[in-house]
Amino acid sequence: MRESGMRLAVLCALGALPIAAFANESSIDRTVNADPNGEVVISNVSGTVDVRGWDRNEVKVTGALDEDVERVDVEVSGGRVVIKVILPRGSHSDGDAELEIQVPRTSSVEVSAVSADVSSRGVFGTQRLKSVSGEVTAEVSGNNSEIRSVSGDITVRGTGKPLSLRVSSVSGSIDLTHASGKLDVVTVSGDAQLNMVDATEVRGRTTSGNFDLRANLARDAHVDVEAVSGDITLRVPSAGGLSTEIESFSGDISGCLAGDKVERVSKYGPGTRLNLRAVESGGPRVRAKTLSGDIEICDR
Repeated sequence: MRESGMRLAVLCALGALPIAAFANESSIDRTVNADPNGEVVISNVSGTVDVRGWDRNEVKVTGALDEDVERVDVEVSGGRVVIKVILPRGSHSDGDAELEIQVPRTSSVEVSAVSADVSSRGVFGTQRLKSVSGEVTAEVSGNNSEIRSVSGDITVRGTGKPLSLRVSSVSGSIDLTHASGKLDVVTVSGDAQLNMVDATEVRGRTTSGNFDLRANLARDAHVDVEAVSGDITLRVPSAGGLSTEIESFSGDISGCLAGDKVERVSKYGPGTRLNLRAVESGGPRVRAKTLSGDIEICDR
C-alpha cells in the first residue's frame, strides 16, 4: 500500500513538471501613450526585437519571456519611451525575450541588442539599430540613421528617398537596396553589396571584405572607397562621364573604363592606376584604392 502510494506521488510529480516549466514562462502586453514625434529606446540581450510603425500615438509592447527573464520595464518620460528587458541580478543566462513593439510611424527608434535579432519596418523617423551577434533587418527612410552589427548580417532597404545613412559590420555581410543620398559603409571581413537608386556621396572602407556598389551618380556626386585585400566593384552610370582616381598596389584594374588607359605607377615596381577626367567639368568623382585586391569600374 505504501509502495503504491509512493508510485502515485512520483507519477504526480513527473506529470507536474511540464506544468511547472510552462508556469515559469510569461508574457508582456502593455500599451502606453507616446509622442508621435518622440523617441523609443529599446534594449534586449537575447531573443528578438521586431519594431513596427503604426498610425497611433501609442507604443504597444507584446511578447513572450522565458523563465530567465525577470521582467520588461516600460517607462515614459516626456517624449521618450524606454523599454528594457531585465534579467535577475547576478544571472549568467541570456534570457530570451521575443518582443514585438509597435510605435508611432514618425518616432525615432534606438535599439541595442547583444545576441537578439533586430527588425524594423514602417518607421519614418531616424533609426539607430545595433546588435552584437544578432542579424539586423530594417526598412529605413529617416535621415541620419545608423545600422551596426559585429558578427550578424545586416539587410537594409531604403524607400528611394534621399537620406544620410551609416552602416557598419565587423564580420557580418551588408546587403543594401533602394537607397538614395549619402552612404557611409565600414566593414572588416564582411562583404558589402550596395544597390542605390541615386547617390550623392558614398564612402566605403573594408579590410578583407569585397565591396560592390551599383548606383546612379548625381552630377556632383563623390565616391571614395578603400580596401586592403578585398576586391572593389563599381558600376556607377553617369551621363557626363566620370573623373576617376583608381589605384591598386598588386591587384588588377579592369572594366569598361579601363582598356588601354590603365598605366603602371612605377616603371620598376608594382602598382597600377586609372586616372580619367569627366567629359563635363564638375561631374562625379570616383576614387578607389586597394592594396592587394582587384578593382573593376564601369560607368554603364
